Amino acid sequence: MSSKQKVIISLVVLFVLFFISIISSTVINFRNYGLKTAQDKAELTAEIIKTGLTSHMVNGIMNEREFFLSQIEHAEHINQLWIARSPTVIKQYGEGFNNEIPRDNIDKEVLKNGKTLTNITETASKSLMRVTIPFEASAFGTPNCMTCHNAQEGEVLGAVSMVMDITDVRMSSLKTVLYNMGFTVLTLFLIFLIINKFIKPYVSIFYSIQSVMQGAYRGDYSLRVNGSTNEESQAVASLLNTMLQKLQHTFEELDRKVYIFIKNKNYVKETDPLKNINNTIERLSDIYKFKQTIENDKELEDIYNRIAYVLRERFGLDDFSIIEIDNSTKNKKIVYSEKECHCDVINGECRANRIHSNVDSSIFAKSCELYDLEGSEYICTPYTISNDLTLVTTIVTKTKEETSRVRTIMSDIEDYITTARPAIVSKKLMQMLNLMARVDQLTGMYNRKFLDEFADVSIPQAARAKISYAILMIDIDYFKMINDTYGHDIGDDAIRIVSNVIKDSIRSSDIAIRYGGEEFLVLLYNCDLENITRIAETIRINFSKEKISAQGTTFSKTLSVGCSVFPTDSNSIWKCIKYADMSLYHAKETGRNKVVKFSEDLLAEADISGDYKIK
Repeated sequence: MSSKQKVIISLVVLFVLFFISIISSTVINFRNYGLKTAQDKAELTAEIIKTGLTSHMVNGIMNEREFFLSQIEHAEHINQLWIARSPTVIKQYGEGFNNEIPRDNIDKEVLKNGKTLTNITETASKSLMRVTIPFEASAFGTPNCMTCHNAQEGEVLGAVSMVMDITDVRMSSLKTVLYNMGFTVLTLFLIFLIINKFIKPYVSIFYSIQSVMQGAYRGDYSLRVNGSTNEESQAVASLLNTMLQKLQHTFEELDRKVYIFIKNKNYVKETDPLKNINNTIERLSDIYKFKQTIENDKELEDIYNRIAYVLRERFGLDDFSIIEIDNSTKNKKIVYSEKECHCDVINGECRANRIHSNVDSSIFAKSCELYDLEGSEYICTPYTISNDLTLVTTIVTKTKEETSRVRTIMSDIEDYITTARPAIVSKKLMQMLNLMARVDQLTGMYNRKFLDEFADVSIPQAARAKISYAILMIDIDYFKMINDTYGHDIGDDAIRIVSNVIKDSIRSSDIAIRYGGEEFLVLLYNCDLENITRIAETIRINFSKEKISAQGTTFSKTLSVGCSVFPTDSNSIWKCIKYADMSLYHAKETGRNKVVKFSEDLLAEADISGDYKIK
């Protein structure tokens, strides 16, 4: 039920109750007034009868009282009239004319109690009122009742009863009620019209406001309040409409401007701009928290782990990999894999990175030849981090529903990876700077700074794990002659050739270091004695075969190698390096172009005291 209907029903009920109360009050009051008038007339008639009978008695003409009473009985509205003598009077004077004795119980009760009784009888056509009034003896009035009656003070001498027709009172009452009803109905109708005229504009604006608020609740702020014709309601409507216009414009602008900060343009927008703004702010808040967290991460691997956490916990992915691709060097690295990487990207070319677009197997089966997991689908997406660096996410799904869901969140994932881009670039740059600080720029080998850190961190771990390192100290024979004869550029060429020979001759687990100038140091991981000599000889022989170009001609050079083994020769890596250097020195002193292993005999031959300073 609407408020308008409630108001109307309430007014109608109030008006009906008011009408009933007015009519009831009128009927009751008019009836009481008519009865009171008839009662007063009856008492006046009784007083006249009493006075007349007294006069008849005083004047000695009581025998003529019947005429007097008959005249009164024929008065208007009096249907019957009779007198009832009390037992005392009957005893003194007899029953009188027409048997002036009590006719019914009412007469008897009045004669006995001395109280007036009234009885009303109503039929469909008439209304009659029977009134019985007592006459009491009194010695103090004029005349003195006691002079004629043998009675006591206050004793009832008789009663007069009359039946009066009060039908006209009822009819008058009914007419009055009808008049009042008509007047009341007319008045109430006029009141209702007036109230409706004043209330209707407010009810109308209330319903208009309710409709507008319901629209705003649904997100539609384009609705406006109808102010009707009332000036006050128009003023209220104008204020509300102005506020709604501002709200609509503000919300739409906020929704449009805040929305541009996110990449995902495909998520389902609500019809309510407030909900859109709230959803967008929540997304931005989550991304900002993610950004703050990764900016404080120490290593690049920590950032990749954060991205993986978001993919797993935020987006509910349970089978995915993150691949880092260096576009300049073509190096590829699986930086994170949930479960396992189902793509052989390390040994092949990434299609997503090559075409710079998504590779979706649900659109075209077997889109990528590197993917080898049957019974599932995959979506590979490349994200450009910098000109030389690309991140590729490979997401594996088992059902079409999951594939469809993943498509809807790809832009969300892009938001996070785009947010992480500056941090990744920064950490990648730091890695490059750290690498440059530890790598010789001429040869691409590690330098002495790397050796210092490696000796402090990795050698103690190797000692605990009982891992050995063979140490090769390598030096080009007569290198100074190259610089003096051909210049330093040719000397740099010779150094690059040596470095390439060394890197081609060792394993990926071995470490090659440019120790300084034309000296190189190689750490062979867990290498036995036989292979130490073999590798050293391979380096020496291969370098001697290399041709160095200079000034339109070519020449060849040789090198010498000194070897020691950690921790066989010493528990100190630095002493082992010293022993390898001693072995190199011995190789040069004994003819050059040879490999010399460290032995205790070299210590006896050398005049060394205190710490050995490596040249």
